[in-house]
Amino acid sequence: MKSDNFLKKFKSTYDGFTIQARAAIWFTVCNFLQSGISFLTTPLFTSILTKAEYGVFNVFLTWQNIITIIVTMNLASGVYLRGLVKHDDDEERFSASVQSLFIVIFAAFSAVLVLFVSFWSEVFKLPELYLYCMMIDMLLGMAYKFWTVRQRVHYRYKIMVLMTLVNVVLKTGAELFAVYSFEDRVTARIIALVAADMITLSVFVAGMIADSIRGFSSGYWKYALNYNIPLIPHYLSQVVLNQSDRIMIKNIKGEADAGVYSLAYNLAIALNILNHAILNSFNPWIYQQIKKKNYKEIREKSFRLLLIVAVCCMLLVLLAPEVILIMGSNKYDQAIRVVPPVAVSVYFTFLYSFFANFEFYFEKNIYMMSASICAAALNVGLNAVFIPRYGYMAAAYTTLVCYILYTLFHYIVMRRILYKEIAVKSIYNDRHILMLSACVTVAGLALTVLYAYMAVRLILFGIIMIIAFINRNKIMEVLKLKKTKNGDGE
Repeated sequence: MKSDNFLKKFKSTYDGFTIQARAAIWFTVCNFLQSGISFLTTPLFTSILTKAEYGVFNVFLTWQNIITIIVTMNLASGVYLRGLVKHDDDEERFSASVQSLFIVIFAAFSAVLVLFVSFWSEVFKLPELYLYCMMIDMLLGMAYKFWTVRQRVHYRYKIMVLMTLVNVVLKTGAELFAVYSFEDRVTARIIALVAADMITLSVFVAGMIADSIRGFSSGYWKYALNYNIPLIPHYLSQVVLNQSDRIMIKNIKGEADAGVYSLAYNLAIALNILNHAILNSFNPWIYQQIKKKNYKEIREKSFRLLLIVAVCCMLLVLLAPEVILIMGSNKYDQAIRVVPPVAVSVYFTFLYSFFANFEFYFEKNIYMMSASICAAALNVGLNAVFIPRYGYMAAAYTTLVCYILYTLFHYIVMRRILYKEIAVKSIYNDRHILMLSACVTVAGLALTVLYAYMAVRLILFGIIMIIAFINRNKIMEVLKLKKTKNGDGE
């Protein structure tokens, strides 16, 4: 009876949601399916793959992320979403133009790959087969991304959730079957990944080609190129800052070390699922508050959100030995020491977005590009100096240093923008943010001394969870970003 009442109450609440709210919920579900299942199945892959094999596969993914930005110019990202909204009265022709532009660019790069495949294989230190698989999967992924962006714009979430579920389940099942069934496990996993995407996503390639011939505008090509070309250095630098460590570790110290480092870094996926869920709600909300000049609301809500993320990062640091044991078994126990600096880096990736939001809102994207390039270049330089001396541990700390400086740069830029645009130097409580950031950094690195004392760590974990449970209503209120009594918020 109680369960029936609960279901009725839940259905009544859900039915009262707007289409936008329902879409936001299900789009978050899609994000969890894509990232969460990958994270949860990590122990299955690490149990059968050697550290070297795990490292090679993650380096392949890193190169794919880098090459994708160059080959696709990220045309299915910001420019496509912004254009669909801006040109809603000519949506079909705009969509056709951008997709046809991608097809032309992709075809040109594919021809260069095929003609000089041996050269590129040597450059990237990857077998030719891997490069072909990469290009095929890139085409499939972009076609699917074009389709999903339009679903998000029009709040059509039902088919999107279904397709995401089918794709993730089939791909995960195929990859697991491959690594357990074939001797060359890395190659088998890559082929299985691409094969699963071909089965589920080929229809979107056909749809993209059909859409691209429905209309064309050279003006929209120019619009897309002018918008995205200046941002390519930013997109590339972001990937380099986030993932180049694995490539450099593999080339300098070997595939096994790259595997150990990759496992620790992949744990950030769990935190990033939370971060993305929060930011997906926070970013549109903060733009609305800036427009309404509700700066006090931004000040209060942002610090509470930051505190939630900080606590989650510290929980991961506390439980690092157990999480590594579950995700990778004893053969990855060296990765435990990598987790603290990685977790603190995740905190700073969340914090810098608070400052960067003002750069985007006031259209100061040049600062974003400059900061990304400098941070990525510094990261590569520091890795080149310290990885040969101190191994993969150095990469974790160089990345942390770069993210701290990256965040500081955006903070300084934000202050300049705010002073120029609205005659204030800061909207946030700078002192509280500085104190929290210092505490997260010091505590995150100092908690490693407790790794030998499991009982103490579990007690601290229990205390934090009890405090969180007592304040659960306040936490949910912050995460929902609801309207306040005076009407502010959204």
